[in-house]
Amino acid sequence: MKTDLNKIEKIAKRYFVGANSCHDWDHVKRVCDIAFIIGREEKANLGIVAIASLLHDIKKTEEMEQKGQIFHALSGAQEAAKILTELRFSRGIVQGVKHCIEAHRYRNNIKPKTIEAKVLSDADKIDALGTVGVGRSLLFAGKVGARLYNGDAKDIYQTSMYGPDDTLYREYMVKLRHLPKRMFTKTGKKIARESFIYEGFY
Repeated sequence: MKTDLNKIEKIAKRYFVGANSCHDWDHVKRVCDIAFIIGREEKANLGIVAIASLLHDIKKTEEMEQKGQIFHALSGAQEAAKILTELRFSRGIVQGVKHCIEAHRYRNNIKPKTIEAKVLSDADKIDALGTVGVGRSLLFAGKVGARLYNGDAKDIYQTSMYGPDDTLYREYMVKLRHLPKRMFTKTGKKIARESFIYEGFY
């Protein structure tokens, strides 16, 4: 498995050339570390967790370049399945990883059904908490040309996440403040509570 993971890591890294710092290879490594911590505690299949963590954002750069015209979780799941099939992984692993990736995105309507998918979902969200989460949100805003605060917006929920009307405040209201309540595992909930610093942030 270690040899296989090394191959997958080399392949995955190619998708992050030129990636914005909010979703770069460092983000992937942090998610991998968090997922392993949660996965061990939750007795998940760590092989599937490791592979899914390495591949979960391989289409994120493309999504950002296309300003959200594709959904990186869905297209990334398809791409990951193709990669693993070419590497001759079993159908069970391919399908397990595919589900983890398609269900990890906060804004998707696909709920994780397996413990491995729940682990990845929690790990990815935990990396958006705390000071790292605030920093990532600012990096994203800078990348897409968003504003720090938009006092002209009558309804922040009607503004787009890819554009000049977007703000860090909107990201906080629609996503960040809800993350601790969106954890699926007992371990994830514990880590999220310890990481959450946004209470009274605005």
